Amino acid sequence: MSIVETELAAPSFLIAVPQLGDPNFVRGVVLLLEHGEDGSMGLLINRPSNLDIGTFCSSQSMQFRGDPSSLVFQGGPVQPDRAFILHASDHEGPETENVSGELKLSYSLESLRLLVEKPPPRMRIYLGYAGWGPGQLADEVIQGAWLVTNPVENLTFVDDPDAVWEEALRSMGIDSALLMHSGAVH
Repeated sequence: MSIVETELAAPSFLIAVPQLGDPNFVRGVVLLLEHGEDGSMGLLINRPSNLDIGTFCSSQSMQFRGDPSSLVFQGGPVQPDRAFILHASDHEGPETENVSGELKLSYSLESLRLLVEKPPPRMRIYLGYAGWGPGQLADEVIQGAWLVTNPVENLTFVDDPDAVWEEALRSMGIDSALLMHSGAVH
């Protein structure tokens, strides 16, 4: 097992470097949720969509009991119609997994229904996810496309998603202004 494979453990934050050539991940921070020999999966935590939660819930024949103008987030380019709910709560519904600390991930329609009827103070709905085939993410890390660090739970639900990338870098002691912005990494 390479040092990169050892470093890549879920949960982790993957912070896109400016040279990453994929437009889906510009200034992106991915919460890595699964990593193994079959591939990797995570949620892009700082990419709000134009879809508000009220409209999304109505399309699922549900009513959101929180602020309906809150936005749904784009979790990544894979399966953009699939919903994931990241929340800090005591919800233990079907298909709910502990991520880290009090952070949980739910991905069943029943959990979605329960969470929108009684939303916890910290909750985000994501459509789609970021996925990598076997060895792909490790190769991208070796090429310098991603910085890997421990997840910073308070960044997961930040009100200003545009600030998450800079704050994640700062948590590593990196000033984003010092990162080079030339030459794409794929």
